[in-house]
This record gives sequence, structure tokens and C-alpha cells, in this order.
Amino acid sequence: MKTKEMKIKRIISVIALLFFVFSFLLLLFSLFAVRSDIALFGYRFFYVTTESMEPDIMAGSLIIAEETPIDDLKVGDIISFVSDDPDIKGLINTHNIHKIDNSGVSPVFTTKGTNNPTADKYPVYPENIKGRVVYNSHTLGEIFRFLSKRWVSFCLTVVPIAIIVLINLVDFIKVIHFFPDDVKEGNAEKDSEKEVDNDD
Repeated sequence: MKTKEMKIKRIISVIALLFFVFSFLLLLFSLFAVRSDIALFGYRFFYVTTESMEPDIMAGSLIIAEETPIDDLKVGDIISFVSDDPDIKGLINTHNIHKIDNSGVSPVFTTKGTNNPTADKYPVYPENIKGRVVYNSHTLGEIFRFLSKRWVSFCLTVVPIAIIVLINLVDFIKVIHFFPDDVKEGNAEKDSEKEVDNDD
């Protein structure tokens, strides 16, 4: 019975630990998804929040942008960049490369959203490009958005830790509770042995 109880506790602890690790990784991912200056092995993660790239990329999608040499970029590529548009200045925008001007020292890019009727007014310079989009998923975007909610993150972090602590606390209390009885039993055995010796 004790062995079965220990196995159940161990399984619960492992599951709780896995939830905690998953939540920790989720928090790390969320950090990468909101910080354009952080790349993971040459890749950056962003959320698409508008419909400007539909139907190619749906609003709410998760995208992965790979750091790519400027000379390798071509018309038609989808890039993520820090926008100079006053309405979203400093934020990440993701659009197609509509035109490349190579007349200067470094190329200047004109971008356009698939769903937009005209090209963007403000050019994109090489230093503002964060990467070329190599993957996008609306499903993953919705999943991560849900998991990133505060109450979900709370459940995935605090609850597993609480379960692990509770299980160990119960075992600790049991040890403290039963230890004196074990000592008494040990003393009783010694006393009985002494009585036997005295009788001899």
C-alpha cells in the first residue's frame, strides 16, 4: 500500500514539475516575443497584431524571423523591422519587400502589406531589419496568447509548486508524527531484551 502511495505521489510530483518547466519556458518565450533586440540562435519571435498581411499571415499569428544578410533579401520576401512610421514608430512591423533601391551606399527597402492597397510611406533601412520571416502559425499564436494570460501563467507556475510543496510537507509531517513512536518501539524492544537477559 505504501509503495503504491509513493508511486502516485511521485507521478503527481513529476507532472507538477513538468507543468512548472513548461511555464518557465513559456515565460522565456514571451520575453523573446516582445523584445526585438533578443535573438535565439539567430531567430526572433513576434506576434502579428494587424490584418495588413492577410491572407498570407493572419492577425494573431506567431511568426519566426531569421537573421538574414541584407544582400540575400529580395523583392517578395517578408521581413520584420522596426518601423519609422510615426503611428507605430519603434514597434515591430512585418511586411513584404515591395522594392529595393540600390542606388546608395546601402540598399533602402520599400515595404507593403499584402492586404494594403499602397506601399508604406516610410522606407526601411538595413539597421532596422530584424529578420526574414521563415515560419508563421495562427494556431500557435492563439495558443501562446492564451497561455501568456496572467491567470493561466499563475496556474501553470504557482499551482504546480504548491502541489510539490504540499506533498513534501505531508511526508515531513508524517515523519515527525511517527518518529517518536518508532523511538518508543525501539526502546520497548531494548527493555524487553534487558528483561530477558536479567531472567537468564
